Amino acid sequence: MKSGSSSAVAFGRVLKAVRKRSSKNQTDVAASFSPKLSIAAVSMAESGNRPPKTEAMVRGYAAALELDDDDLLELWWAMQGMVEVEDRVDERRRPQWWRQLWASPQAELDHTRADGEAKSVWTPNEETYAPTLETFALSESICAILEHLLGDTWKIGYKSEMGLRDPIDGHLAMVVIELRAGYPREGNSMESPELIATFICPEPVTRPNPPDATMRPKAETISPDVAWILSSVEAMPARERAAVAGFIHGLREGASVFS
Repeated sequence: MKSGSSSAVAFGRVLKAVRKRSSKNQTDVAASFSPKLSIAAVSMAESGNRPPKTEAMVRGYAAALELDDDDLLELWWAMQGMVEVEDRVDERRRPQWWRQLWASPQAELDHTRADGEAKSVWTPNEETYAPTLETFALSESICAILEHLLGDTWKIGYKSEMGLRDPIDGHLAMVVIELRAGYPREGNSMESPELIATFICPEPVTRPNPPDATMRPKAETISPDVAWILSSVEAMPARERAAVAGFIHGLREGASVFS
């Protein structure tokens, strides 16, 4: 995770929101590390200027903020564009590059609405446009991870903002993720949730390399050789990935026959 990147800023906003919600100060967080961090280091992590660069550091923040470390790691990777998805071939969770995510029906609907709104106000002088479907899919995935990480005292959602193509006043289309906190009541509703933090959904350009060597299924470790193979498969076009999946399935069927 690069310092100052949208991924680092987004992850830092979450760390800061959770810390404030738990009534901890930066001194408390710094003191929970061994060796102890400086308060400046915690502050810079929350601002995105010095994000945690290793899984060990992420686990340290999870312990300091009393969060599940595997869930926080999953969020850390998702902010960098790598989302864990269920592999239908071997029924294991594997990292998927965000531009290759399947969009849910809800994400597709949200994108269609945003695209329609942008087109409805488009003029030759005001070239408005909506965020991409891939951004909606990543936003939805990040929201799902946050809901699991933070629990039912938080309300997580997102909204889109159209972009403008203009050499002077232009700005990018984006999806903004909102973190609200409150207290649940009967009927799974929440009473007056307070807006705690917002951040722009990252749109990473460079895939973390190699992602699979460290982003593992939770119960086991992937060897570097296997990680390289999986990374190569992930980079293939969809049709080639399907062919590889079919080949692997055939090998398994053959192994079961002769075993």
